[in-house]
Amino acid sequence: LTEAGNTVGLPADQAALLTIATLKGSIALLEKTGETPEQLRRKVTSPGGTTEAALKVLRRREFKPAVMEAIAAAADRAAELSRKC
Repeated sequence: LTEAGNTVGLPADQAALLTIATLKGSIALLEKTGETPEQLRRKVTSPGGTTEAALKVLRRREFKPAVMEAIAAAADRAAELSRKC
């Protein structure tokens, strides 16, 4: 997120602060409401808005399958490492 902010012209310190604030805000909402990330995402995604525009790119670039594959690879590696101990 920080690197993307830099790419669109934000100074490094501002991009880092916005990244941290975004993550903190998301976590706070999840904890406060007890809703799932998908439920909260639906609530903040305005038709034709900025979140929707970003989500279209993530879907087109197959972000979800990439994240799922990365987590599976990490879990596999963790299992390998635990067998070596």
